[in-house]
Amino acid sequence: MNLQRLIRLLPITALALALCAVATPAHGVRGGGQPSDGAWGFVAKVEVGELHSCSGALISPHWVLTAATCFTPEGGSVRTGAPPLPTTVTLTGTGRTGTGARVLPATWVHPHDGLDLVLVRLALRVVDVPPVAIGSAPVAGDVLQLAGYGRTAGEWAPDRLHTAPVAIGAVGAESFGWSGANGADVSACQGDAGAPMIRTGGSGPELVGLAIGAGQGGCLGAAADGGRGGEAQRTDGLANWVRTTAREPTETMRAFEHGSEGFAGYDFNDARDQAVAFDYDHSGKQDHLLFYRPGGELARIVKRGAEGAWAPVFTSTTGIGGYDLKNAADRIVPFDYEGTGKLDHLVVYRPGVGTIHILKHGSGTTFTPVFTSTHDGIGGFTLKDARDQVVAFDYEGTGKQDHLLLYRPGAQLVTIVKRGAGGAFTPVFTSTTGIGGYDLRDDRDRIIAFDYDHSGKLDHLVLHRPGVEIAWILERGSGASFRAVFHSSTGIGGYDLKSSADRIIAYDYDGSGKLDHLLLYRPGSRTAWILAHEAGSSFRAVFHSSAGIGGYALESPADRIIALDGLGWGTQNQLFLYRPASRIAWIVSRSNGYLIPRNIVAYPVHRPDSILERFAYPATFRHDYGGTSGQTDWGTAAAEAKNFELLSGNGGIIWVSCSTPSEDGVGTLKVFPGLINGEGQVGEPYLGVTAVCFKILSPGGYVKLRIPNVQEVQGDSRAPGAGHDVDATVRHLATGTERTKRVEADESEQFGRTDPLCDESHPDFPDNCRETLLELRVVR
Repeated sequence: MNLQRLIRLLPITALALALCAVATPAHGVRGGGQPSDGAWGFVAKVEVGELHSCSGALISPHWVLTAATCFTPEGGSVRTGAPPLPTTVTLTGTGRTGTGARVLPATWVHPHDGLDLVLVRLALRVVDVPPVAIGSAPVAGDVLQLAGYGRTAGEWAPDRLHTAPVAIGAVGAESFGWSGANGADVSACQGDAGAPMIRTGGSGPELVGLAIGAGQGGCLGAAADGGRGGEAQRTDGLANWVRTTAREPTETMRAFEHGSEGFAGYDFNDARDQAVAFDYDHSGKQDHLLFYRPGGELARIVKRGAEGAWAPVFTSTTGIGGYDLKNAADRIVPFDYEGTGKLDHLVVYRPGVGTIHILKHGSGTTFTPVFTSTHDGIGGFTLKDARDQVVAFDYEGTGKQDHLLLYRPGAQLVTIVKRGAGGAFTPVFTSTTGIGGYDLRDDRDRIIAFDYDHSGKLDHLVLHRPGVEIAWILERGSGASFRAVFHSSTGIGGYDLKSSADRIIAYDYDGSGKLDHLLLYRPGSRTAWILAHEAGSSFRAVFHSSAGIGGYALESPADRIIALDGLGWGTQNQLFLYRPASRIAWIVSRSNGYLIPRNIVAYPVHRPDSILERFAYPATFRHDYGGTSGQTDWGTAAAEAKNFELLSGNGGIIWVSCSTPSEDGVGTLKVFPGLINGEGQVGEPYLGVTAVCFKILSPGGYVKLRIPNVQEVQGDSRAPGAGHDVDATVRHLATGTERTKRVEADESEQFGRTDPLCDESHPDFPDNCRETLLELRVVR
């Protein structure tokens, strides 16, 4: 056992504990505080790669308003289109740790032509947080609330929202000044660029402006005696610009793609042709289309490219993954075989024969079977009847469709199976009398998975009997029981289900990322309805038509519809409609303002008092995390005494005293360097050696730094199951080669002489074995 592993097992001494008396953490903007959970749900944290972090305001279900400079380096530009760097938007009203936290990717930005403002389009519509309304003009002397995610007096890039009351000062044509209300010591800090200035009272909160600059006095990393107050961009004149750009979806459905020559090279010229949406590249998005011809051995997978054209990524005339597709009864269902939350495996089965395979997409275009049964079905369900059906289902309510529901309409048989150890499937539910009171006595009975309670989980079942008007919705009760939360013998939501041709699919009508609407259609009769589940067990039609949908007539009994994430935004809000044996295939979705009125290229000015979070490690910081020694000038301490550098990060990993006590089984991440040229220690003395220690504050934390001659990095776990896995990136001193090594929470990893480039025969050994630590990044 090496010395550091031995140290890990020693208790922290009473002296070390005494050095770390607990202090109350700082809250709020300089002079502010934290709101209650969900009180300010429209306030956003916007993170543009590792360039900048800002605050913003949700002004419609799809759009956030923030500072345009958040998206540009100094002197750079921002233009209409995809964000220049991967961008995430956090919406919770409190932070990532708050109740109902949502972190959404941004897909589009549209800058203002002249002001430091930009509209940011979210991948998913936010339907459970009310946007803030744009208010009337600011009035000098009025008190507003400043709400943002910027630094505080002692926190760097906090994940918690903070608010403070401020008073409006001088009002100009485009901006207004502000200061702490009633003389309070308040300032905005780095990360508060774009922070909304809110007028409260009346019928609800109103957006009056966005913070664009401040003196930052007393903020972490800034001078304590710096200026207070700041300036805000007026928003009262933006209503027309917002309305034009951030257009809300209407009930109108329109065609985005349509043709009569097949789709992406697949001809749809055979009555047997089928289509399913599939997560081909393990992205968690159903953004590929799988076309196949049972009995014809054809299979093709297509994806929409960056320019909008669909093209094949897989083509075969001999089946897929060893499954020959030679039988007209063959069917394919996407499935979450590995329990990752991704429908990235394919269940291919042949009812009436008992054959079922589960395929995984591997490297390139290869598919390999991970489960194979030739004649015996799966999990005790034989699949020996031509009526048998398979559905992927979230039986445990985990958000993963990692169970298979197999049923035989007309015979009352239902089995739900789960993958166990070794890849075997075992039943968790079996019935010969239907399910949840629904008898399954009719050959026409069908079952689909559905998100009934808007939870983002397909953990309910819709059972329906087209032609007889029967529809039920079941949820899992205690144990293996099911109970009805809806049942009707007169259709559902006004749709009568009187035709045996009726079909139902789950659909994400509002782009929220949830399959919580039902699309009901009657091929051959031009009828299509979309239902929303509302209070209790009621359903309301949000769309209904007797003339097809989006221009697609639905006039053939052969017409079929599936839900699709064609834009790759994580929402199945598009519909793929096709007519086998006719070459017809369309993509339809709501008219929703995705098309921007005109392209803008803006060059926003970075102010001298900019409050962008640029992620530079603060020049002063409370390095002992809860100790009583206040702030330490790490620039002096690290460069002159500690012999290492702290460069940048996102506040999720901070330098602390190595004697910082553990909390809930999580201690400090310890870096053990060696001496520099035989002298000059790096870090602080720690139980007989020297170390540099860090506290992990958030699951996505990282810090970039320079610690020379690193020999070991030790995880922060101090109790079973606690702690964080971290990637440590180092650079070989002699060759400049970089490598990254995973440090698990309860392990230590060696560096330096463990480098494969270390040559013990080298005349400068061991100096040529040195590695410099460049980055620590939390991966779990």
